[in-house]
Amino acid sequence: MTYFEQIRHLYGIEKQERFGFEVGEIEQPLPLVLKEYYLTLGKHDAVNYSHNRLLKPDQIGFSQDEYLIFYEENQGVVFWGIKQSDLALPNPPVYGNYSGDEMNPDWHQECATTDGFLLLMAVYNGVLGGLEFNANSFEMVPPETVAYVQNTYVELKEISHATQRVFTLDYEEMVSLSFDKEGNCTGAFIGTNDGGRFDKMLDQLDIEWSYISLEDEEL
Repeated sequence: MTYFEQIRHLYGIEKQERFGFEVGEIEQPLPLVLKEYYLTLGKHDAVNYSHNRLLKPDQIGFSQDEYLIFYEENQGVVFWGIKQSDLALPNPPVYGNYSGDEMNPDWHQECATTDGFLLLMAVYNGVLGGLEFNANSFEMVPPETVAYVQNTYVELKEISHATQRVFTLDYEEMVSLSFDKEGNCTGAFIGTNDGGRFDKMLDQLDIEWSYISLEDEEL
């Protein structure tokens, strides 16, 4: 599956379903892959706006140091963009400015490809509310649980980092684990659209959860 097909599978979006902007709404020249995403999946709320946010076409613009900004973190601190010099590439790398200050940027490559970045954001948004069943923990995760995830799930190494690793089981279940500089697992985020799978994940992952979406239904 392509990255976009993986996003569709994770969120249960049929191949023929379109949640995109109209061509006429996109005035800014975009790399081929990014434009395709805007035209096909850009308006899907759960995928793009449940936590971090894909910028609407009329919000896309250049930073003072010539990055085309098209995605923002949920608190508006981190912004992601593409170098102006890379815009002619069909599927260019995406960089994040983590300084919180446009005038004093601190850019780091987030993903080697645009479609990989969009999958990463779909995963983050999914485990933080975009998928129907989700949970998170900001407590230390036991090494045995980390080992279980590594042995049971497939790591998506192309979109993982040393401090945030992403795992999947057939793009039906997602697990994202946070690590500190010493390699300790300091947080866990899980999500799926299947209630039965979610119950099994909660049973098998020895984690002290900070939030479980099912608890909302009990209120």
